Amino acid sequence: MEESLLKSNFIGRDGFRWWVGQIPPLSTMGKQTKGGGWGNRYKVRIMGYHPANTIELKDEDLPWAQCLLPTTSGTGAANYASDVKLQQGDVVFGFFMDGDNAQVPVILGAFGRTDYVPSKEYSGPFIPFTGYTNEVKAPDGKLKKGESNEQNAAAQDSPIHAPKKVAESGNVKQISYFDGIGDVVKLGSEKPSTLDKITSEIDNFLREVQKYSDAVKEGIEGARDWLNQEIDKKVEKLKSISSGLVNGMVKDLFERLIPIIKSGLDMLYKQVYALVLAATGNPVAAHLAGVAAQEAMVAPVNILQDLIPCIANTIINALGNTIKQILESVVNNIANFVSCVADQVMGGIVNDIIGRVASGLSSAIGGIQKILQFFENFNLEDFLRSAVSSITGLPDLLNCGQKSSAGSDVQSWTIGCGPKSPSNKDLQNILDVANTAFEISKSARDTGNPLEGVQDLIGAFDIFTGLSNVPDYSSALGSCFTGIPRFCGPPQIKIFGGGGIGGSAIPLMGNLVDAASGMTGSIISVKITNPGSGYVFPPFVEVMDECGQGYGAVARAILKGDQLDSIYVVSEGENYPVGDFTPYNISDIVIVDPGSGYSNEDYAEDSFGNKYEIQVTNGYLVKVINNNNTEFTSLPTIRIVSDTGSGAIVRVNLDLPPEFQGEVSQNIDCITT
Repeated sequence: MEESLLKSNFIGRDGFRWWVGQIPPLSTMGKQTKGGGWGNRYKVRIMGYHPANTIELKDEDLPWAQCLLPTTSGTGAANYASDVKLQQGDVVFGFFMDGDNAQVPVILGAFGRTDYVPSKEYSGPFIPFTGYTNEVKAPDGKLKKGESNEQNAAAQDSPIHAPKKVAESGNVKQISYFDGIGDVVKLGSEKPSTLDKITSEIDNFLREVQKYSDAVKEGIEGARDWLNQEIDKKVEKLKSISSGLVNGMVKDLFERLIPIIKSGLDMLYKQVYALVLAATGNPVAAHLAGVAAQEAMVAPVNILQDLIPCIANTIINALGNTIKQILESVVNNIANFVSCVADQVMGGIVNDIIGRVASGLSSAIGGIQKILQFFENFNLEDFLRSAVSSITGLPDLLNCGQKSSAGSDVQSWTIGCGPKSPSNKDLQNILDVANTAFEISKSARDTGNPLEGVQDLIGAFDIFTGLSNVPDYSSALGSCFTGIPRFCGPPQIKIFGGGGIGGSAIPLMGNLVDAASGMTGSIISVKITNPGSGYVFPPFVEVMDECGQGYGAVARAILKGDQLDSIYVVSEGENYPVGDFTPYNISDIVIVDPGSGYSNEDYAEDSFGNKYEIQVTNGYLVKVINNNNTEFTSLPTIRIVSDTGSGAIVRVNLDLPPEFQGEVSQNIDCITT
């Protein structure tokens, strides 16, 4: 067929004309590789067909080669598609659709690069060169050197399921598979909390900007623009959330003013009545004068009544600028997100709302001064700050300390980690912080030395100063350290939900790795320090790492009656700070599934070769007997060795040796709920 003189000019019937070529620099392809082209195509210099120099044939004049896609990538139909990942310098293989005319090349595949392929700048045709360009820059040390895709120890590691901040930390130096890991998502709730929503939004925002904070500081092109876009999007989101707060405050203000106005009108009548009666001695004239004084206040009161509902929209529209300044300050000054940052952001928003309400109603309040004169030193701004009820955007914020219902224990979910415990924010504390910050700025203004920028308007919060990153720093607002933690202790276990209270536990660490910043490891077991009581169903278990360094640990609780019986590890995670370490013994072996078909002649064996006796009843595994004193630094797995049985699932719980248990229980600070 290849030698036939009778050409059909139909692809494949006259044979294929195969070729091997190289993709030239992407800069020679114009708009095609910058979002302005069409199709999946690359210019290609084909060996044996094109000269090995750019004088006879420039890279810009090379033919375009279409990429033939595998059936698994999708064509774009029904939105099923994946992009082509060829880069400049790649050596590709293909055929000519037009046979001997050799003008319509098609790329079938590419030869993978090895460590022996130089990664230098482009110097000429058919000379190996780097795939990195001005648009696709080389990584800043997070990846291993080299551009090979070999399957050996020197090859790039696979992306990990961890937040980008953790993946690019000094201990790990890998790439995050999904940037959303670690983000907090609000779940549906009968009583959604405005504060929880704001906290989640700020937390997620900081996780996002941390990815680009270094790039912004280094002045990398485009990083600041991206950051500004993220701030603008978050401003709109927070404005929307804060609208409930504004409406709640304005409504509360109106409801609290009504009895004051009524009382003031009554006192105004009595005052005028007494004065006229003393002057005229005529009770009828005194009564008429008192009524006239009250009627004179009808118009000013109506103006105030009409103005209050309208002022909410004005405040919401004006909030954006303040929120933007707050977020920019947080980005510039905060290194580590902690709960007090959310408190101060919330306090700043509250102060701005109060200030705008007071300013917007000042003229209307002045119109009813004859009523308010009976309330000594009445000040609208102080009136708004005088009670937590002024900030009842949503009422569940006031239920701090009350036991939540079983159906509302989980209000948020951390992507890649699991349920997040309720924040249990104390609204009174937030209001106290807001008032203190406001008084500091007001005092500075009264002494003729107003604070700079937004601090003068909404208060002297630590998040505006940068000082909160200083170790041991504290202010009138308290201690809100937002710098990189100086010491990372072991993770903590928080137990919540399930209808009960009092459960607490500590993690046991293993799979140790020595790192530059200290020893890290995995959570190989969880020791219950208090079984709690009153649990209706197994509570949720949250692994909390104050340094945000570890990732991936997941644990589940098992009840016995209404108390915690054990907590088993589903996923050990990694990269958690360890602290002091002592090898562990097996405390108990939990039968998760008894399986069936077992006999007493069967036995159990762990992943380190240790053997255990078992007890069987009616073919079901009921107990694994631990007669070993083996010390473990990683979590063993146990399998049941049997010729007849199947289906048994066994999990191991570890504990400190008896001589260490008392000492450790004194040193570890547990969290109880």
